[in-house]
Amino acid sequence: MLRNLKLLLPLLLVTTAAPVVAQDHSGFPVNVVIPKSPSPVIADGRTRLVYELHLTNFYSKAFDLAGIDVLDGDAALATYRGETLDALLMPIGAQADKQPMRTIEGGGTMVVFIDMTLPLNATAPARLRHRLIFTAKVGDGSTIERTVTGVDIQIQPDTPVIGPPLRGGSWVAANGLFNADHRRSFNAVDGREHLAQRFAIDWVKLGPDGRFFRDNASANANFYGYGADVIAVADGMVSAMVTDIPDNDGNNPQSGRSVTLDNITGNSLILDLGDGRYALYAHLQPGSFKVSIGDKVKTGQVLATLGNSGNSDAPHLHFQIMDANSPLGAEGTPYAIKSFTQLGTLANLDILTDGRPWLAEPTPSKTLHNEFPIDKAVVTFP
Repeated sequence: MLRNLKLLLPLLLVTTAAPVVAQDHSGFPVNVVIPKSPSPVIADGRTRLVYELHLTNFYSKAFDLAGIDVLDGDAALATYRGETLDALLMPIGAQADKQPMRTIEGGGTMVVFIDMTLPLNATAPARLRHRLIFTAKVGDGSTIERTVTGVDIQIQPDTPVIGPPLRGGSWVAANGLFNADHRRSFNAVDGREHLAQRFAIDWVKLGPDGRFFRDNASANANFYGYGADVIAVADGMVSAMVTDIPDNDGNNPQSGRSVTLDNITGNSLILDLGDGRYALYAHLQPGSFKVSIGDKVKTGQVLATLGNSGNSDAPHLHFQIMDANSPLGAEGTPYAIKSFTQLGTLANLDILTDGRPWLAEPTPSKTLHNEFPIDKAVVTFP
């Protein structure tokens, strides 16, 4: 009979002078969960893999995460150490803001956000493995190192290609790919934490003067995107709608909004695209809907108009694709847009609220096919 696990754990952490017997498996007390296997997505001509590792310490004392290698077989696709590793980490729990970044307290959890860009012209492998390196203090004050290799995941190959959610341009892909604003926005729905916004984009329109708004930001009508048609990205069926939430006034502070799980997306619409995929359009204008629940729509069909409702600080379209018919009670999934022209990028989003114009870079624009826009790309749609 196996001895009690609590008695075994200290033995797995301590080193002795006794010979070490080689074994194929690690008994280090960490539980690793990958909540959503990644699908490769192409952005700016390069393959990206976006997913998370949830690491839970099943021991009573703290240990540190010292490094991660993402492996294709035995070859390392990515190596994370030091500050590069720190940038991926989100400790969870009461001590999350007090402990060293790489420390996982006893019983605590660490979320690791893998945002990996493969070399130019490289394709994603069929499977990934992970090598996790941990360090821990032992009774004599020395530090030991333990490695856990495995945690295999299958890459999902079926990234869908859709049409754009808007027409014309210039549109800014704000808070987009890898951006922490959406990338790290967990939401609890009915007893489970979800990351529905993993691939969400806030689409913001620039006017012919390169600005987000004309005159001042106090009125919705001054924003160039306000009232723009939002359109179906694919053939589908309207599966959910919220239609009666008033718009906020122009650029407005968070403190002025009373946000709940039910009104956070404002007026919104979900399209069932089939194959377990759902498209969310959020922060729409009240009274602007051209469809009803159960309607079947065609690609490019007008659904409603862009507004400023719900948890919205200024007029924009929040768009995402997820794996369930719920704005937040789902997991966000990647996609590619059939065609768009990238005019350039914003250095930062401050110029939008400051009223300064975006000036196009001297580099030529490029038309991209079957790609996901990079963060802060300025694009036009057919």
